[in-house]
Amino acid sequence: MQLDVEPPFVLFKPVDHERAYYDGLDEDSPWELLGGRLAMSPASERHEDLFRFLLTLFSGHLDERGGAVVRGSRYPMRLDPQWSPEPELLVVTDANRHRMTSRRLEGPGDLVVEIASDGDPGLDEREKLPRYEAAAIPEIWLVHPQTETLLVRRLQPGGTYVGERLAGGRLDSSVIPGFWLDVEWKWQDRLPSTLACLRQILGWSS
Repeated sequence: MQLDVEPPFVLFKPVDHERAYYDGLDEDSPWELLGGRLAMSPASERHEDLFRFLLTLFSGHLDERGGAVVRGSRYPMRLDPQWSPEPELLVVTDANRHRMTSRRLEGPGDLVVEIASDGDPGLDEREKLPRYEAAAIPEIWLVHPQTETLLVRRLQPGGTYVGERLAGGRLDSSVIPGFWLDVEWKWQDRLPSTLACLRQILGWSS
C-alpha cells in the first residue's frame, strides 16, 4: 500500500526492544528511540544551517577553553531501555566523560540542544522536554526557528526547573563557563560568520 505523505513529516514505528534500534545504528541512521518507538524527522536546510552554526560555536569555545566535549546528532544519550534520544547537540563535562562510549552516552548529558523540525515543531517540547527534566539534565535549550524563540530550562539546587523563552538578548550557559550567544544571531536570514561570533564569545579583538 502506498501512503500519500508529503514532507515535512515525522515518522514513528514501534520496536519490541532497544536492540532493534542499536543493531541498525550507524552514522547515517535517521532514527532515534523515543519512549519505545523509533522516530525520524527529516531536517530542512534551515535546520542544518542552525545545527552547523551552533556546533561550530560550541566546538570552537570548548577547543579553546576545555572543560567539556560536544557531540552532534547521531550520538545517542541512553536514558533507559525505552529512551535513547539523539539531541542536535550534546555537551558532556569532563566530570562525566567516563560515561561516554564509542556508540553512546550512558545516562544524561550536562547540556542538550534541540532544534525544532518543520515536520512537528512541538515534538521536542511535548515529548523530549519532560523526559529530559525527569533525567535531571542541568541545562536544556529548545530552539524554535519557526517562531524565532529559544526556550532554556535550568535545573535548580532544589531539583526544580526554571526557564524562559527568549526572542533576543544574550544567553549565558550555566554549564559551560564563559560560553554565551546572542539569541538573535540564529534568526538572521543569512547566519553570521561563525568566526566573528566566536571571537566575540571568547573576547578576542578582531
